[in-house]
Amino acid sequence: MSDGRPSLDAEAVEFLLEILELRETRLSGAAAELRPGPTALLAAAGLLVPHDHEAVTASLADHDDVPVSLAWSERAGGLAYFSPAVGPVAVPGERLVRRRVDMAAVLAAVASGLGLPRGRPSSVLVDGLLWEIGEARVGRRPARVPLWFARRLSDPAVQRQVADAARARPHTRPRVVLTSARPARVRDIAVPGAVVVALRDVLAAPDGLAVSPDILDARLSGVPPVAAGPLVLSPDGTRLSINGGDPILFRSEAQKEAIGKLVDAFYAGTRLRARDLTHHHSLQTFFGKAKWTRLAPFLKSKGGLWGFEP
Repeated sequence: MSDGRPSLDAEAVEFLLEILELRETRLSGAAAELRPGPTALLAAAGLLVPHDHEAVTASLADHDDVPVSLAWSERAGGLAYFSPAVGPVAVPGERLVRRRVDMAAVLAAVASGLGLPRGRPSSVLVDGLLWEIGEARVGRRPARVPLWFARRLSDPAVQRQVADAARARPHTRPRVVLTSARPARVRDIAVPGAVVVALRDVLAAPDGLAVSPDILDARLSGVPPVAAGPLVLSPDGTRLSINGGDPILFRSEAQKEAIGKLVDAFYAGTRLRARDLTHHHSLQTFFGKAKWTRLAPFLKSKGGLWGFEP
């Protein structure tokens, strides 16, 4: 971070973007325990801040995993619950603290390299979902670019709210709507008078939140993103490269939809049932002999669930 705070790493950045796609941008103590490293970095950078405390936890002493209420205990020296076996049981404070994303800090980090006018903080357009960041300097463009940020943009309800906000606030120049959603989930989303850009596609570095003005300028000029990772699917869903190999071409809408779902599932760490991809054929028949010959070494079934293993 430019203000002397600890720097992030790629895992922390990805974790933050995942939190931004949750219904509420809050993290329980138990969830933080699952990702202690990224949580610590985000907290140290001021991007995750304390919000409140849990009032209920699971029993640590009775081994029955039942929810128990918490109350202040002088004897335990903090928040505790009563166990019939051992009496008051103190619960570590870190396990109880709930954190929230500091959106002002996130948006400041995102726009830190875009030369925004000083003294003009971001403003809320749709509570908890959409913010106006400001007028950004992008590459060598003569005019500043209006910049918004939206989270959960892959949700149709959020799309409607963002579209309504765009219609209510028309601009003489096309604006950019940055989003924390994964690129594959927003490639076909249209916002009136705007270009939708996934934040992951325009980061200056994977271990930071700052947008690169040059990469963003290239995106606005029509240059497609260069995706990092073993699977690279073109924005229109017609070309898939695996491990940098020659692209596999898909022309039918059904095949483009299926391959998009499989790529999304790979980067989300999940797998899919065959019937989630096609209702009428085996995958081999669905993709055809030529494409299946190229897909089969990397597309595997485990327990009836299909996924890429590049």
